[in-house]
Amino acid sequence: MVGSRQAIRVLRHVCLLAAFAAAAHAQPKVSPVPEKPPADLAPAVAALLQSSGANAIVGAATLDIWWVQSIAGDGPGWSGIESGTLVGAMRVTGAFKEIRGKAVAPGVYTLRFGLQPQNGDHLGISTFREFLVLSPAAVDTDPKVLGFDGVVALSKQVIGTSHPAGLSLDPPEDAPGAVLSAYKNDSGHDGIVFEIKQAGGKNLKFGLIVAGLIVH
Repeated sequence: MVGSRQAIRVLRHVCLLAAFAAAAHAQPKVSPVPEKPPADLAPAVAALLQSSGANAIVGAATLDIWWVQSIAGDGPGWSGIESGTLVGAMRVTGAFKEIRGKAVAPGVYTLRFGLQPQNGDHLGISTFREFLVLSPAAVDTDPKVLGFDGVVALSKQVIGTSHPAGLSLDPPEDAPGAVLSAYKNDSGHDGIVFEIKQAGGKNLKFGLIVAGLIVH
């Protein structure tokens, strides 16, 4: 009898762990949000963003994202976009981690384009070099292009390390599925399909990884 009770307790414990694991790995839930960019953003930054955004529930976190009205570039896709170009803004609510597994505190952040350096220190971090880099809205107040060093200097303040806080673009172009749909990439990371209008060209459709860890 005692053995049977212990077995039942163990089974219940296993079931609870499985339920928690399933909840933690549930696909993001995404929906459009007819809400203006938050007042935490500098007026010059907010003026370049769309008047409505997208809401994503990612595990215990809620991400509200606003993209720029259009993004300028000298070539197709991200190839002609300079590092440090403003791409959007994101409000984080709840517990959220960036692609290296570092905690991002609740708050409002700018999103700027960043191209991973091609050197031995960054080999194997991601299939693609394209990232979006988070910076605190309180210090990133000028929408001008910052360049790689400029955006890294701001972004390091997010997670308190020598690296910027980043979100991987995977894939950076021609993402699978419909806009605002969730998907899982080849590494098992959860992503969301987004689209931004490009000046003088077709819309840029890409995947943004919102749950997953790149080990480095």
